[in-house]
Amino acid sequence: MASGSYHIEDIRNIALAGHGASAKTSLADALLFAAGLAPRRGSVDEGTSLLDVDDEEKRRHFSIDSHLLHLEWDGKQIHLIDSPGYPDFIGSALGAISAVENVLITVSAPVGIEVNTRRLFLESGRLGRGRFIALTKMDADNVDYIRDLESIRETFGPECVPFNVPIGVGADFKGVVDVLNPPAEVPDGCPMSPDEAARIVIEQIVDEDEELTNRYLEGDSIAIDELRKAAHDGILRGHIVPVVCLCSKNDIGIKELLDLLATCGLSPADIHRFGFPAQPGSIEADAATPHDGEDEEEVEIDPTEDGDLVAQVFKTAIDPFMGKLSFMRIISGKLTPDTPLVNLRTGKANKPGHLYVVQGKQHEEVGEAIAGDIVAVAKFEDLHISDTVTNGGQHSAPHVVLKPINFPAPMVPRAVQPKAREDEAKIAASLAKMAEEDPTFTYRRDEQTHELVINGMSDLHLDVILQRLKNRYKLDVETHIPHVPYLESITAPAEADYRHKKQTGGRGQFAEVHLRIRPLERGEGFKFVDAVKGGVIPNNYIPAVEKGCREQMAKGVMTGNRVVDVEVEVHFGKYHDVDSSEAAFKIASAAAFRKAFEQARPALLEPVVSMEVTVPGEKFGDVSADLSTRRGHITGMDALPGGLQIIKATVPLAEVLSYSSTLKSMTGGQGSYVLEFHSYQPVPAHVQQQIVDKYQKSRTGVEEE
Repeated sequence: MASGSYHIEDIRNIALAGHGASAKTSLADALLFAAGLAPRRGSVDEGTSLLDVDDEEKRRHFSIDSHLLHLEWDGKQIHLIDSPGYPDFIGSALGAISAVENVLITVSAPVGIEVNTRRLFLESGRLGRGRFIALTKMDADNVDYIRDLESIRETFGPECVPFNVPIGVGADFKGVVDVLNPPAEVPDGCPMSPDEAARIVIEQIVDEDEELTNRYLEGDSIAIDELRKAAHDGILRGHIVPVVCLCSKNDIGIKELLDLLATCGLSPADIHRFGFPAQPGSIEADAATPHDGEDEEEVEIDPTEDGDLVAQVFKTAIDPFMGKLSFMRIISGKLTPDTPLVNLRTGKANKPGHLYVVQGKQHEEVGEAIAGDIVAVAKFEDLHISDTVTNGGQHSAPHVVLKPINFPAPMVPRAVQPKAREDEAKIAASLAKMAEEDPTFTYRRDEQTHELVINGMSDLHLDVILQRLKNRYKLDVETHIPHVPYLESITAPAEADYRHKKQTGGRGQFAEVHLRIRPLERGEGFKFVDAVKGGVIPNNYIPAVEKGCREQMAKGVMTGNRVVDVEVEVHFGKYHDVDSSEAAFKIASAAAFRKAFEQARPALLEPVVSMEVTVPGEKFGDVSADLSTRRGHITGMDALPGGLQIIKATVPLAEVLSYSSTLKSMTGGQGSYVLEFHSYQPVPAHVQQQIVDKYQKSRTGVEEE
């Protein structure tokens, strides 16, 4: 691939997305084979796919990470990103969608729309991507094309129209008919009349253009090229979603799909990205951090090959031979190995030295990349996912920081500790490398419990992470359900005082502090008010009073969890010219805070998550009832085609830390769920008392020891 042989209008960037087992990777292998870039079609089941390059992917027979490939078709340079289909690995799919203009969503014809299909379709639309739907596995048993098409149109809207219809289904599937350019003699066996399909497509296309509408209504013939141009424009506006049929393993419908993407797919010149101006400052010397966007108008970036370079990192990978690889989508400008790259998050500059395009596990070095291209640079340790890079921008407007890629927060936690004590020092560095690759995986050291807690999207996600930790870094760990990150707060004002006095010979310790505390609105954190008058506490001791309160809030009062959303006012106190000290005032203020807190109707807050649980209709009642026993609140429900139901609920995190195994058992493996952090809410009084009693009992045990 040489960028000098094509321009931005010739590029088609396409993400393959859809639910797991909908044959995305098989389709990618078939596309490569059809374009003459593979001597034989790869197979996921046989472990010969060109895209499943990771040992874990080969062992599990499904994609875990996104993988890149490229091909040429009809004069167009097509960049494909094959993304994982299971919700457990949604981060890689969202990163892939962020880097492209077109999303090809695969739907398994014998199964129909599944939970992740809907999510990826809606996310692609939210980002303004052109969408295409491929009905895969058309050769399978129990395929009902009319049912599938109706389900797609019912679920996603009338903009989903059949650009081709199958010739036969199931074992009889042997080809497709292009409804805009059908053969003179239509073969037998089409479950839908190509003429009827053409009417649906053309009416949706001409609806985009008043002139075409009038010509159509007047009975004029509209040329195929005009229809395809109008279809392209409709895809750009989200008003047309072509639906096609194919079978990857028999190479049916593959070339027709490539023709459609080449003629109607969006180029990088069609979609403009937006960002916010970087804050003022010399990017060579200081980090130019992005504006928060609240008071700043968005800046449109012109997607051209000329002008300053603007690119965004959407994926990182740790290659065993090349080290860290950062995958960048070039939004504007050109990039060469000698281009100085400036990271707008940090202000640091570096030259890539080498540029690579990736074909599965192969890395091909190139001398130049242009706007629209997707390239990788090696060993640029400073780059993280979502970072914006430029070439220094010497000749144009202020630097623009692209909007960060939106990833869901991982909410399934496990506490981990290495089995071997000597691995303690290695584990944090190894987890950091894993988190670098996967924005939906995080880790932290819990200051309250001293646990090392990892967070992922699901048990399966964390299982893959830990298996890679073992294979790559030779680290074996043990896991358990971690301490729930409760918060403590108050619901009423209160006041208290405390005198700290200690005389042990020589200089003593003395401080007296009077505090008032008040509850703040949720999320306001901590406010400290100095209302001391008359110098009863000297000014130089006021910071110690605040520090004592802050330190006590960090330790908690009831359960050892952090205190939040409290205003503390110090209004009186006493001191001694000789015996007072900062340490004494810290001790006194901490004790006064504890006393006041206990009188202020303390409340324990727990993290609550929003859940969407997808289950077979016959399990709806059982699952809803189970969520209610977990203190869940049902907030809504949706019916899906195929007898599936979505239950929407808010549930305390403590009740769903190990929910995946329960749901699997209740639904025979057919249920799935996604969750995101919703809010912190007060714990019911009886539950709060149980948690406080358990904590006090554990403290008694510690003190007795």
